[in-house]
Amino acid sequence: MKLRELTQALANGDDVRWCSPMYHVKWENLPDGPAIVIRHENGFGGAMDISEINGCYVKQKEAAQ
Repeated sequence: MKLRELTQALANGDDVRWCSPMYHVKWENLPDGPAIVIRHENGFGGAMDISEINGCYVKQKEAAQ
């Protein structure tokens, strides 16, 4: 994924993940301004580094049974 694709997916409200379904990618307002962050399901996380974009993907919605 490229930075443009990532920002568009976040703007669209897509469910963006990083390397694993347990890591959520979202915009957050940090003390120095808005940033893209990676946050584990347990709450641990931090601002994304540009080198981490390659691990991002949009999680596909599961089909209703």
